[in-house]
Amino acid sequence: MAHENDGHRARLRERMIREGLSSFQDHEVLELLLFQYLPRKDTNKLAHKLLDKFGTFAGVLNASPEQLMTVDGVSEVTACNLAMLKEVWRRYRQSDLNRISLSGFGSIVQYAQGLISESYTERLIAVYVDSATRYIYRDVFVSDSTDAVNIDTKQILASAMRTGAAGVILFHCHVTGTCRPSAADIHFTEKLYHALASINLVLLEHIIFNSANDYYSFFLNGDIETIQNKYKNLN
Repeated sequence: MAHENDGHRARLRERMIREGLSSFQDHEVLELLLFQYLPRKDTNKLAHKLLDKFGTFAGVLNASPEQLMTVDGVSEVTACNLAMLKEVWRRYRQSDLNRISLSGFGSIVQYAQGLISESYTERLIAVYVDSATRYIYRDVFVSDSTDAVNIDTKQILASAMRTGAAGVILFHCHVTGTCRPSAADIHFTEKLYHALASINLVLLEHIIFNSANDYYSFFLNGDIETIQNKYKNLN
């Protein structure tokens, strides 16, 4: 037997296929999403409840399953599926970022910002590239602190050798304060450069970002060259 909302749902789907989502209001997008989980409920009212509770479309998608289930009509299954959407989008975006060529400084910064932009604690990312600076693999090291990431250089060396990389590019974020490197940042970069060089690999760059999206490049500021010269003098 036809449900009273079937016509409304069909019209929204047809409109989405015809026009995309650009002309949809936020509650209409939520309705479309909720159709999949609630085949026989009034998703229009529930969409408005969610927006009233969390303020914005982004607020709904940022909510945890537990928070979503405080809204009348949202089951555990619905809450889980809504909460998963942001994670799916993040996975898509990071997968898409992997296709970016890392042969120019602008593309490296764009790639790094996409990975670092949502960091609320210090995070360091080691990207492994081939001899043409094409992406091979990356490691993400996350701290439970806002001001430090403790990493053993052996972890990065092991990944570099396992993936057959020719070089490594480092990105990390300072959650608070300046993007200029600390003494610990400089020491770690130098230590990693020496470790990689000892197995004929190259540390190509280390870029530090802060919450204002400013960045400091070890390569552009001559630090990589300084470390390189120091290594040559030692050997």
